Amino acid sequence: MTVLEVGARRGRALVGGHPVGAVADDGWGHYAPGADLTEELVALLDDWARAADAWERSGAGPRSSEGVRVSRTGRHLAARVSVVLRRPVDYRDPVTGLRIPLRAVTTAPRVPPVPLAGTRRGRRTPGTVSTVFTEPTPWATGLTLAAIVAGLVLAANVTLALPLVAGLGWFGVLIDLVVVAGLVPALWLNRTVPTWRWAVWGAFVGMGLAVPPLVVTVLTTA
Repeated sequence: MTVLEVGARRGRALVGGHPVGAVADDGWGHYAPGADLTEELVALLDDWARAADAWERSGAGPRSSEGVRVSRTGRHLAARVSVVLRRPVDYRDPVTGLRIPLRAVTTAPRVPPVPLAGTRRGRRTPGTVSTVFTEPTPWATGLTLAAIVAGLVLAANVTLALPLVAGLGWFGVLIDLVVVAGLVPALWLNRTVPTWRWAVWGAFVGMGLAVPPLVVTVLTTA
């Protein structure tokens, strides 16, 4: 699915690169009230874009009250666009220059703050902030996925390591732990990524549950 970018330029709010509420003969394409976005949301986006342009012209910094207000309002409006259009949206903050991925997940969005540290007017550094739109935690689906992954990892680890442990004893357990430790850094990097986080924690649980059977095998074969 194409990800739309919501931003503002020269006093116009842009959705997917097209001015919001523009008439069809502008040559831009448009998101007219009543078509994709509501009239209220279009009006709010227009007001926000004009406020962003006024902030730009005023010369105030990103930490000024007006800059913070423009940034925060834009994030909330981009979240509403994502909800209304039911599709992913990237918010291009006109104050910081940062690009923030958002997802349509709730009708009452709460958007995390964008870090302003290190940004100065005239020296803004464009980039992407890996920020996830706040969403209800899918405990049922997530725990099911984690349990499945834990079972698969446990079965694979025990199946592959038992012959090694039976033949080499504690040295075999050490080899298994070294192999598992090599996988931990890659898994750890994904521990907060939506969907993947459940598989990561399931893998950790499966690795941990595999240790007791291996230890029992060593003790019974010694």
